[in-house]
Amino acid sequence: MIRALICGCLGLFILASHTSVSVGQFRELTKRIPDGANAIFFVDVNKLQNSPLGKQHNWRQKQEEAFAAGVEAIPPQANQFVAAAKLDLETKQPEWQVGLMELKYDPSLPKVAVRYQGTTDYISERPVAILPGDIYLVKFMENVVGFGTPATRQDVARWITRYYDNSLRGLSEYLAEAQTFADAGSPIIVALDLTHVASPQIVRSRLDSLETLKGKQVDLDEVAKALASIRGISLGVTVQQSMTGAVKVDFSEDISSFKDFAKPMLLEILGNQGMMIDEIESWDATVSSNRVQLTGPLYASGLRRIFSLIDAPPSLQEATQKAAQNGEASEEQQQKDLTIAASQIYYKSVVSLLDELRIKKKGRQTMGQISVWFDKYARKIDRLPIANVDPDLLDYGQFVSENLRTGQSEVTNAAARSRIRQNEVPEQYDVTSYSTPIGANWAGQYSWNGWVATPDWQRTGSKMSNVRMEEQIKGAKSANDVMRDIENATASIRRHMTQKYGVEF
Repeated sequence: MIRALICGCLGLFILASHTSVSVGQFRELTKRIPDGANAIFFVDVNKLQNSPLGKQHNWRQKQEEAFAAGVEAIPPQANQFVAAAKLDLETKQPEWQVGLMELKYDPSLPKVAVRYQGTTDYISERPVAILPGDIYLVKFMENVVGFGTPATRQDVARWITRYYDNSLRGLSEYLAEAQTFADAGSPIIVALDLTHVASPQIVRSRLDSLETLKGKQVDLDEVAKALASIRGISLGVTVQQSMTGAVKVDFSEDISSFKDFAKPMLLEILGNQGMMIDEIESWDATVSSNRVQLTGPLYASGLRRIFSLIDAPPSLQEATQKAAQNGEASEEQQQKDLTIAASQIYYKSVVSLLDELRIKKKGRQTMGQISVWFDKYARKIDRLPIANVDPDLLDYGQFVSENLRTGQSEVTNAAARSRIRQNEVPEQYDVTSYSTPIGANWAGQYSWNGWVATPDWQRTGSKMSNVRMEEQIKGAKSANDVMRDIENATASIRRHMTQKYGVEF
C-alpha cells in the first residue's frame, strides 16, 4: 500500500543480553518520531505471535526463519515496532525514514557495528551505530532502539536533541487517529496522510483517463472536488482464527456523488499507484458520506505484501555461528566457512525476494504496480549485507537489481507512452449528410445540402483502449523478459557456487 516506507536493518539484537522488559504502549515509540512524517506502520509483534492463528502456524519460529532469509522486516525480538517516513507523494520516494522498536533484549551497539562492519559514534550524548547502507541506530533506552536513513550526522543529532528537549510536534492529525486504532488492539495498522496532497484542478485533469468513469453520467468537477478532499488511506489487520483486513479512505467532503462506483474507482486508482494486494478486489465495500471502506479476508500472501513495505536485510548471525563452531580449523578454513555461510544466506535472501516478486495473475496487475514492485525489490537486494559474501555472488546480486531497475524504467516509459498516445487520439465523429428543399425553379426544387458531425464517444474510447492495450502488452513483455533473464542468471550462479564450494546453494 505505501511505497517503501522504511529501510530497516535488523536482526541485530540476537546476541544481546537477556534483560526482560515490559510491553510498552505505542505512544512510547511514536513520541520519538521526527516531525513531518506522512506515513506510518504499527506492528504489535507479541499480539501477532500469540494470536490463535499465530500459535497454530508457529509464526514466532517462521518469523525467525523469514527474517534470516531477508523477506521479513519485523525483528522477531521486538515486542512492538513502529516505522515512519516522510514520502514525496509525487515520486513515492522517502526523504527520510525511521523505525523504533521495543525489544525483549538490551542490545549492544558496538557488537552490532562489528557484526555489520560499521562504526560507532556518540551523538547528543546517545550511543549511535552507523552501518553500511546509509543506516544509523540510536539507543534511547536499554530496550528502545531507533534506526533510519539517510545517516546524516547533523540530522540525527537534531532528532535526538529535539526529542530530549521535548520539542517534537508529534504525529499529524490523521496519523494520530491511526495510532488510536493500534493502541486499541489492532496488531497491524498502516496509514498514509494525504491531506492537501492535490488540488481539485489536478484531480480533475486525471479523471478522464479512469476506465471506471467511462460512460458515467456524473459531474466530474464535483467528483474531483470530493476526491481532492482526501484525508488519508489506512489499512488495519485483525487476527483471530483467521486474518481480516480493512482498508478505509477518508475524505473531508461528501462523496455521495460517486457512491455507486466508489469501489471500482478506488481499486483502479490503487492499482495505478502500485498499491494493490490481490485480496482487495473481492472485499465488501461500504460507503458513508465521508469514507469508503473495504473489508474482507487476508491471506498469507497479502500479509507478506504488507510486510514487504518495510525493507530489511537479514542478520549474518547464522553465518558467524557456523564459522565459529569449528574452533580447531585453520584461519583459512574458518574464513572459507564464513564465506560459504554468508554467501548461502545472501543467495537465499535474493531468491526469496525474487519469489516474492513473481508476478501472479498478470491480467489483474497494472503497469504502475509492476513498476513500483520492481523498484522496491531492486532496493531490497541492494541493501542486503555483503560482508564475507563471495564476489561472484555479489556480481549476480548487482545484475539482478540492475535488471529490475531496467524493467522498472521500461514499464514506466510504457505507461507514459500510453498516456501521451491516448491524448493524441483524435475525437471520432459520425458524419451524416442532409438535403433540405428551399424552393423551386424551372428545373425543379432548390435544395440545401450539408452534413452534420456527431461525436462518437464510444469509438473514441475504443481507440484509446486499443492504445492502452498495446502499451500494456509492451510493458508486460518487458517485465517478463527481465524476469526470464534473472531466472537464467539465478540458475547459472547456483551451479557455479555449488561447484566452487562443494555445497548446495
